[in-house]
Amino acid sequence: MTMILIVFVNVVLLVSGQVCWKIALSRQPIKSFDGLLSLFQQPIMLLGCLLFGLATIIWFYALGKYELSRIYPLQSFAYVFGALAGIVIFKEAVSVYQLLGLVLIVGGAFLIVKT
Repeated sequence: MTMILIVFVNVVLLVSGQVCWKIALSRQPIKSFDGLLSLFQQPIMLLGCLLFGLATIIWFYALGKYELSRIYPLQSFAYVFGALAGIVIFKEAVSVYQLLGLVLIVGGAFLIVKT
């Protein structure tokens, strides 16, 4: 159970960081190199970098402690949480095929953990 919790925290931080980046980029799209520099001055962009960095540190810990063949597939929950964030936060439309794909990802991850 600890393995699942560690990877879950990693995935939540990873997706949260990317959501912050999406918010920052929606406020200020990159149009030039100067735009890129000013983008990194936005607090939400910096928060995203911090969250992504914390996720990476947790991932390093997980890689050192658990079998890669078991934890790496659990990272696929980032796809699920990312899609849910897109739907809930950014009001993105989702197709039946996308939903089916998300269900298959969850099912596959469940099977990997059970082995």
